[in-house]
Amino acid sequence: MADRASRRSLSRPLLLCLALAALVVLAWAGWQIGRQGGQAEVTARPALWHVTGHGREAYLFGTVHALQRGTTWLSPEIARATARSDRLILEVTGLEKERRSRAVFERLGRATGLAPATARLAPADAETLRALIRRRPGVLHGLDGYESWAAALLVSAAASAELGLSSEDGGETVLTRTFETAGKPVRGLETIEEQLGIFDALPEADQRLLLVQAVREADAAASLHADLQQAWAQGDLDRLERQFLAPLDSAPRLRRALIDARNARWGAALDGDLRRHQGIAFVAVGAGHLLGSASLQNELARRGWRVARLQ
Repeated sequence: MADRASRRSLSRPLLLCLALAALVVLAWAGWQIGRQGGQAEVTARPALWHVTGHGREAYLFGTVHALQRGTTWLSPEIARATARSDRLILEVTGLEKERRSRAVFERLGRATGLAPATARLAPADAETLRALIRRRPGVLHGLDGYESWAAALLVSAAASAELGLSSEDGGETVLTRTFETAGKPVRGLETIEEQLGIFDALPEADQRLLLVQAVREADAAASLHADLQQAWAQGDLDRLERQFLAPLDSAPRLRRALIDARNARWGAALDGDLRRHQGIAFVAVGAGHLLGSASLQNELARRGWRVARLQ
């Protein structure tokens, strides 16, 4: 199985992207991420869309969940959109409740009778994992007791913890603070259980593919994340699509479970929410969900909404 997973390993930075979708893992590792790294002076203008139709309107924004400290992305256009909006809809809420988030991750991610994590990998990848465990023992202690999907997310979180990122500057944290300070409601499209349950339901072959990719990306995490953040900051959707969706071309089952099926569910949920409620919603989800033919924008367009890019 290890050799088969190795041969199927993806060629692009998949796990770094998927770690952005698995917010709870970064939240659990937040004490490492949020307290490391120097200050960056980066002014970003990420993509923002305006959704109209059926007598309603909303804004749609793609987030990166952990950024270099000092990254400024709340542009005048985004600030105006948040001020006009009366509610915030996120991918998932409650990540600041770290004890509960960790409990959910532990309940879904742990199992008995598992093969050691290194035994699930080809020899070269196993040695890379051993080196990473020696470097980040606090995050990766007891890795053998986790299912392959959970081990993959922990490895990716461990690599991210070395980058000097700050979840305090990420989209969810800043937007939640902005809306809660203004007394506006915040809700999620998914629960923590639902989000991690998607990973937990993957076949073992796909879980091992994630683990292989997490291990292989670990040493290159700095350059991979820098490229990803730069494309996001410039609102370069073509570049983001090459970085985020291209890795999934060789793994259609993963793409369907982690991106396309979720976008379809979210599109249906948002269609109902926007039709039922007056006022303006600000919708913020991971940037990867706003790319490609199965993007959330296209899901809304198929339901009769007009989606226009503002920034």
